[in-house]
Amino acid sequence: MPDAAYPITGFSCGLDNAMPSRAAIAAACRMAEPEALAALLPAASLSAPQALAAREQALALATALRAARPGGTRDGLVQGLLQEYSLSSHEGVALMCLAEALLRIPDTPTRDALIRDRIGAGRWHDHLGHSPSLFVNAATWGLLLTGRLIGNDDLLGLAGTLGRLLARGSEPLVRAAVDTAVRLMGQQFVCGESIADALRRAQGPEHQGFRHSFDMLGEAALTAADAARHRASYQTAIEAIGRAAGGSGAYAGPGISIKLSALHPRYCRAQRERVLAELLPTVLALARQARDHEIGFTIDAEESERLELSLDLLEALCAAPDLAGWNGLGCVVQAYQKRCTAVIDHLMALATRDRRRLMVRLVKGAYWDSEIKRAQLDGLEFPVFTRKAHTDVAYLACARRLLAAPQQFYPQFATHNALTVASLVQLAEPARWQPGQYEFQCLHGMGEALYRQTWRHPGLERPCRIYAPVGVHGSLLAYLVRRLLENGANSSFVHRIADPAVPLAEVLADPLATVAAQAACDGTPGLPNAHIPSARQLFGAQRPNSCGRDLAADADLRAIAAGVQESACYDWHAAPMLARDHSGERARAPVRNPADRRDIVGTVSAAGPADIGQALAAASTAAAEWARTPVR
Repeated sequence: MPDAAYPITGFSCGLDNAMPSRAAIAAACRMAEPEALAALLPAASLSAPQALAAREQALALATALRAARPGGTRDGLVQGLLQEYSLSSHEGVALMCLAEALLRIPDTPTRDALIRDRIGAGRWHDHLGHSPSLFVNAATWGLLLTGRLIGNDDLLGLAGTLGRLLARGSEPLVRAAVDTAVRLMGQQFVCGESIADALRRAQGPEHQGFRHSFDMLGEAALTAADAARHRASYQTAIEAIGRAAGGSGAYAGPGISIKLSALHPRYCRAQRERVLAELLPTVLALARQARDHEIGFTIDAEESERLELSLDLLEALCAAPDLAGWNGLGCVVQAYQKRCTAVIDHLMALATRDRRRLMVRLVKGAYWDSEIKRAQLDGLEFPVFTRKAHTDVAYLACARRLLAAPQQFYPQFATHNALTVASLVQLAEPARWQPGQYEFQCLHGMGEALYRQTWRHPGLERPCRIYAPVGVHGSLLAYLVRRLLENGANSSFVHRIADPAVPLAEVLADPLATVAAQAACDGTPGLPNAHIPSARQLFGAQRPNSCGRDLAADADLRAIAAGVQESACYDWHAAPMLARDHSGERARAPVRNPADRRDIVGTVSAAGPADIGQALAAASTAAAEWARTPVR
């Protein structure tokens, strides 16, 4: 559809109204959380027999999973560290800061200063001996020792002597140790440094029955050179994956996931026309390449302000004549967004219109913390649910919609939660299962153990695809931080299943029951998390924050455009604000639009020497009364 250009010099806003379902997406984003959740509850509910079967299956999975803890493997070592140093502890946050920052700090003195700040303040001795892992306890001893070596306490005895002798040399040791730990975590969460490495490493899991979707690490290109490098990386990867796939097809064989922000340095709503002109041909060429190799091609989800722009690009791909009839095109839906079901309805309209079956990866979402903070800072409604149980409910509601449209969707359920897995199997009606109906997905280094267990339980044998990031150590920052947050969060299934102190009944809490319990306490189902202040409440009850405009939302852009249209018809004039104004007697000078010097916005009357005296006299007259006015 051609853009609707607003006829105001210097102001243009392309808005696509091709499909009515897009309006529903915009409306859903503005819904209050209770209203959004109320619309999802009926679709998320299982029948009593389904709920009972799901709970029994989930309990069997969780019991087996906890009994088969990986111990001395790399998976077990990393999980042990994340378990001991959770993000609810000062030490866990300290390690998180180190893991995140040491990847991007280029100079040694700054790295050492960070280590001195983060490690020195930790209560590492509190963690000593807690973990059954020899590796974790050895790491704790190291952190305890280095914390004392670089701390400020005046220690007595041997520790104090050691500190005085070795303090100058301890920071390089810590830096080397933390760097090794970060690399260990990188190997845990990243499949390989190159696509060739990743394909070789993927052979083992593939022999066990896993499939793969490879993701070339890198997002948010800042320059055209960055975008060109990422494009070349995707092209190389598609060729290699295509050769390895051997024509096995988009469902049975490996595929690729791409991030649109990696392919254009101005991938944002404000640059819509440029993005459609420059990025669309690039994405279309990559999609054609994937089609030629018969592999899956999935557009990853990113921040919520980029959703509508990604739908513009997906709509263009769906309508491309040379991609007609190809069912390898896919996208990602984030269940933590309040508009998740509206997005699925839009995708259904697209698939129906263009007679194709879309691959849809359903995730819970990986940018929750940044979505909350951005909305607070910009004065916007939260685009995401503020309680995990609400997201879990939305996930089930989305899954029901996907499963109900087998001609339009090939669902790919990405989850590491045993209860979610069992609930989805029941929603899909186990008796109707057939290959190609749907698949599960998990993240490399996080969910494989769960799905190995599902294949051992009758009735749960469903295919699983591993989302496998590929990239060098220095490029994994953004991805690694999201994985550390996900693994270290106290509400994470992955985190809680590894903690024997948490009862399995609590690990497998039914989100619908959780919502009902909250409603019994709060009086209304779906109330936002009271511990997270909204944008209006950010500065407290006595100082309401201002409301912002979402410059990535078409509805807000239309309102702004209408305001600009209206203001263009007004005869604007600016003059000095004096106690006695005679602006009508002054000469008026034109004020021109800096973007188009032909456009006269209005006129201005400048102040002269007499006006300055008048302003000073008025200020002097008012000074006494102003001085008597209380500060409050």
